[in-house]
This record gives sequence, structure tokens and C-alpha cells, in this order.
Amino acid sequence: MFVWFCIVACASAACLVDAGMVKAGQPHQVPVNGSKVLRAAHFALVEFNKANIEEQFAYKTVKITSANIQIVSGINYILKMLLARTRCKKIFTDDGVSCVFHSEPKELQCLFVVSEIPWEGSRVLSKNKCFPYNY
Repeated sequence: MFVWFCIVACASAACLVDAGMVKAGQPHQVPVNGSKVLRAAHFALVEFNKANIEEQFAYKTVKITSANIQIVSGINYILKMLLARTRCKKIFTDDGVSCVFHSEPKELQCLFVVSEIPWEGSRVLSKNKCFPYNY
């Protein structure tokens, strides 16, 4: 089963490259609501909350503002996201999805790169840069 998944994943990427839709190494814009983008965004949010040790409250996604994929030796999901602090403490949640936003707003504009190698089952947050969001 795993072998078939690897074959399908590689073939899908190869078809996109062969069709001229995506050039290997070149970022390509994709819809922000695609299932793979949403999965990568959720992963990035969870990893961000784990790494953000100076904050006791979890953040959750307000909006994915842009999404690109890049075919390299795997797939990079390059995501720009707006996050906001919630009322939930991180010890109780890792993604803040079911939490309400904090009464003292704190929003961040983030650039995340999630690097995935589907045939190895590996995924890492290879870039995590966030800045205060100015309205």
C-alpha cells in the first residue's frame, strides 16, 4: 500500500512538471483552500505553537493569505498566514481551533515553509518567520 502511495505521489508531481504546470524548483501558486495546503497549514500552526515558548496562549489561523508549492526533492508548501492569539492555554491545545480569540488582540503575519517528503512520510516546518500584524 505504501509503495502505491509513493508511486502515485511521484507520478502526480511528475505529471504537473511534465504538463508545464509546475517547473521543478519554481514556486507555483495554488488555491489556499486545497486539502494538502490546509493540512500543511495545520501542521505549521501546531509546530509554531510548540516553538513559541514565550507565549502561554495558543494561536489559531485567521486566514491563509497565499499558498505556493515548490517541487524539490520533496514538496515545499510556502504559506503566508495571519494568526491570532486565543484564550486557550497551549497546555490544553496545540492548534487553538476550538478556542475563542483573546480579548487583548495579538495578531501575527507569518511565513511558513512546510517541507514534505511523502514517500518517506516525513514533514518538517523548515521556515517559521512571524511579525506583528499591523492593520
